[in-house]
Amino acid sequence: MSNLLWFLGLVLISLWLFYITHKKTDFRFNLAVYFFTMGLSFLMEYIVLILGDAYSYYPNFFSVHWYDNVFGSSISQAFFIPSVLMVIAAFRIPLKWIIFIIACIYGIEELFLWLGIYEHNWWKSWFTPVILFGAVYVIKWWRSKVEDPSFYIQFMTVYMASTTIFQGISFGLTSVVGTHHYKIGWFESPFRDHVAFSVLIWIIYALLLSVVIIKYYRIKWLSLLFFADTAFHFIMIKLGILKVSSLWNPIFFSVILLLLLMLIRKLNNYMFPSCNYKNIKDSSKMP
Repeated sequence: MSNLLWFLGLVLISLWLFYITHKKTDFRFNLAVYFFTMGLSFLMEYIVLILGDAYSYYPNFFSVHWYDNVFGSSISQAFFIPSVLMVIAAFRIPLKWIIFIIACIYGIEELFLWLGIYEHNWWKSWFTPVILFGAVYVIKWWRSKVEDPSFYIQFMTVYMASTTIFQGISFGLTSVVGTHHYKIGWFESPFRDHVAFSVLIWIIYALLLSVVIIKYYRIKWLSLLFFADTAFHFIMIKLGILKVSSLWNPIFFSVILLLLLMLIRKLNNYMFPSCNYKNIKDSSKMP
């Protein structure tokens, strides 16, 4: 339990940063920055943590190591780091304070190493501040674009939000509810094997889903997507790649998919109201 408290401390800091940003800024644009940052962290974690096994987290929330590892990573990379970078971009923090903030993050990493709740396998602590300095400039540039975004900016933001939201729900269904499990044979650990394949599916799938959310959010396309998604899961079961709990039906995956599409569509409309108006005009011209 003591391990978990340290990670919950990061969550509380993240919530506090969210609260300040919501109260003091035009939050919709900074929320777009947050989701973009979270998506970048998510993609990097897939390469560095899941495929590369660069480090390990020990929040001691799950008995399964890889679920515990991903849970700890999610607190760091889906909440803490994105919220800090969001604040830096939202409040246009000057360089001297950016250096101080990144130094504090470096100190937190060293503290977690010292406490034994985080461990390096081949990662080095100095990698973190170097990556964060680069990320700050990318995120500040992104913040300057989201108020009047091109289609690319909108698409990439919605894509980053989609990958993290869908994968977060999928991880919860597996680790907490025990609904399904992928078996692909990439890794010795069946849990790492599942996480690696599941994340890859959403990295690819979210490309299509983002196009639907932005350009083709209509009943006929959503219906087609529902049946295609259901067919996909039944094919995975038939191939022996997907194992589903006896208390779960594959159709439930497609129901959840549509519900999350509705949520992300609302997020898209909130973050990019001007783009939503353009998309309505464009869609009215389509057959």
